[in-house]
Amino acid sequence: MHFQFRSKIDSSSRDFLRDMLLPLGGILLITGVLVAVFAAMLHLGQGMAPVIPPHMDDGEMVDPNPMRLVFLCVAFGLSFFIAHLARRAGNRGAVLPAFLLGYAAGTLLWQSAGECAWHFSIRGDGYLMCLPHLEGASALMLVVMVLILLGYCYRRRAFEWGVWVFVLSFIGNWLGHFVLIGTYPLVASLMSEEKWYGLAGWGIGMVTVAAALLLYCFAARTRKARLCCCLLLYFGVGIIVTGAAGI
Repeated sequence: MHFQFRSKIDSSSRDFLRDMLLPLGGILLITGVLVAVFAAMLHLGQGMAPVIPPHMDDGEMVDPNPMRLVFLCVAFGLSFFIAHLARRAGNRGAVLPAFLLGYAAGTLLWQSAGECAWHFSIRGDGYLMCLPHLEGASALMLVVMVLILLGYCYRRRAFEWGVWVFVLSFIGNWLGHFVLIGTYPLVASLMSEEKWYGLAGWGIGMVTVAAALLLYCFAARTRKARLCCCLLLYFGVGIIVTGAAGI
């Protein structure tokens, strides 16, 4: 086990710089590059004939941009290739490179499966092929099942380090969107979408950030555990930013 509670803070400022701030900078850089590439692909596909007719899905208008489909296919395959590289780096003992590769792989998988795939469901009189809107309310039961499976895999130590970061990165991206978008229908009769995003973003985000810092200070006894805290901190800050901005 990488986490063990202790009675006092014994992490040095050097460890905090090495295992929190520098990896966080790497995560932000990777995220910026991947988001920029994704946005460029969508911009390139503007004006092209859509792959399938646009329609409403889970309360949102889909955007079957042809270049989105290209990105979906490339990112999906590339995510598993990079996850393989992360596994190999982890097996060599390269903890930080495996962490960054795993994060990049998980984020690519999220962009592919979470932000692209649902735009290409095929409709007839009903759906002929329904790809799930993972960040929407309809994915609730899938979220529950995946979290149970994640807990089981953690207890069984089912993944190697690089692959574990890959899985956590994908699920963290997923939950970061779901806690805002997927939960809104529960309170839709009480407040506007914008107000809920702000409230949930600040509330859930601050709890996540606090959990990351507390785990780092009092429970993380290995470098891998501290890097997991860094990843949790990133997702907490991301929830705050996206919630406050209403993205």
